[in-house]
Amino acid sequence: MDNSTDSEEQLREAACIGDLESVKALIESSGVDINSQNKVNGWTSLHWAAKRNHSGIVSYLLLHGADKYIKTNNGEIASQLSTFSDIKNMLGGTNAEVVQKDLPITPNYLANPPFPYTQPVVQKSTDSSRENPGRLQEQNCASNNELVIKVRVANSEERDFIEVELDKHCLSFDRLLAVCCQELGVQKGLVFKIRKLPNTIVRKDKDVGRLTDFQELEIVLKNNSEPRPMQYGVSMSQRILY
Repeated sequence: MDNSTDSEEQLREAACIGDLESVKALIESSGVDINSQNKVNGWTSLHWAAKRNHSGIVSYLLLHGADKYIKTNNGEIASQLSTFSDIKNMLGGTNAEVVQKDLPITPNYLANPPFPYTQPVVQKSTDSSRENPGRLQEQNCASNNELVIKVRVANSEERDFIEVELDKHCLSFDRLLAVCCQELGVQKGLVFKIRKLPNTIVRKDKDVGRLTDFQELEIVLKNNSEPRPMQYGVSMSQRILY
């Protein structure tokens, strides 16, 4: 893989995981092709940002020349991949374009695993935060205005949590439920309640406003909604991503 292809893949990865700083660094410093498409599935960085509902990255990509009309190999444009109305509006789409999944439990982080790259692209810094990773993480969280929470499905075979991000400017119960369902692959109608561990029910917007970074939450499903076993072992080279 040559340097340009490597940078293009890193841009798609950064857009996928919500790393706005790396997206900026790649576009502003390396001159990467913002509309480059993956050879396997035809996805661009804008497709990934829309699919993962990263509104800030979608806005940035559009301002810097991202083509919202490019189609994936399955014929999808970016507006068809997002489930958030504000992102669909930015992309000129309609709510009717949302692609519905008919299976009740397919966690997004397993169906769409991270890219093979593990190190984010960041610009060099000369301040003291380079010697203090904890401080750097706090600064990044503050600059992105995101609340990071840990979530899982209660009573599931998968006991590990995943981390999801919420925009601090629009914290609400409905947004929390939508993000958790999106990332865990749970249909909203199957959710019985949201539990803040160890023993507190999250019921309304004020409850969400009191959540702190890395708070552990469980999505409790209705009694007749049992999670399906997780499927592992499919490599990135064998999977066509959605």
